[in-house]
Amino acid sequence: MQDKPFWEQSYSDYEVSTFSKGPTVDVEEFYEMFPRNADVLDVGCGEGRNSIFLAKLENRVEAFDISENGIKKAVKIAEHEKIPVTFFTCDLGEFVFKKEYDMILSHGVLHLPVKEVRDKFIQDMQVHTKAGGFNVIRIFTNRLPATPDNAPFTHSLFDVGELPAKYAGWEIVHHEEGTFTDSHPGDIHHEHAYERIIARKVQK
Repeated sequence: MQDKPFWEQSYSDYEVSTFSKGPTVDVEEFYEMFPRNADVLDVGCGEGRNSIFLAKLENRVEAFDISENGIKKAVKIAEHEKIPVTFFTCDLGEFVFKKEYDMILSHGVLHLPVKEVRDKFIQDMQVHTKAGGFNVIRIFTNRLPATPDNAPFTHSLFDVGELPAKYAGWEIVHHEEGTFTDSHPGDIHHEHAYERIIARKVQK
């Protein structure tokens, strides 16, 4: 079994981007509908691609990842671009919410911990999202098995439809489900099944 996931190596290489540069597709496509001057939390931020993009829009961004290498790289990129982001290292299973946010993002992360941990975290995300605020989430589903190099670190692939079902009572602004292929530094190639949503908390 691998000791570390593949991304740890490229997180340590400041000459490459592990998951491509710039924001994720959904953030790039829908950012104009997101609130401005907002409190944002990026969960499992990696190299900070979404965090830095949203901070450039004058939001107050906090971002964490379990990877110390990822956070070090994100800090260096943000400092180089002179963009203020509060980056810190944390396991999402140990994160304690202390405030509410206008927007909480989590991309490619929530299928990694065990089901009990990720389900509780999603509940906490929802509670700590302001009325009218957004949750922006992408996860991997069991439409395809985890790739061999990811499998040791992937503990709870979602069932197809499980993620949007957790947002009953919210407005689902965007929903997409399917498969995709991607490549990473080191000649790494994957095929994943994914589901993603942008959900707005209904104001009561």
